Amino acid sequence: MVDSINTNSVTANRARSTGTTTNRDAGAATGAQPAGQQPAASVEVKLSNEIRSSESATFDEVKVQQMKQAIEDGSFPLDSRLIAENFAELERLI
Repeated sequence: MVDSINTNSVTANRARSTGTTTNRDAGAATGAQPAGQQPAASVEVKLSNEIRSSESATFDEVKVQQMKQAIEDGSFPLDSRLIAENFAELERLI
């Protein structure tokens, strides 16, 4: 069995080292499809209502600025137990 991916890259590497152009390289440079190949099929994607609603999500800029300031001041409350539990859960996923 021939591995077409590796064969094509070996051919392209040889062509580059000798200064010649392969059909594949020429098609890529001009944007044309090589003879006998069909263009890639297109895929239609429909977004769910949940995704559409999240695209228009807003946030409270004042609250974000307050949190940002609290983090910079060192006064933002942190729950070390919750942080440790979340790290442990992440470790289980790995």
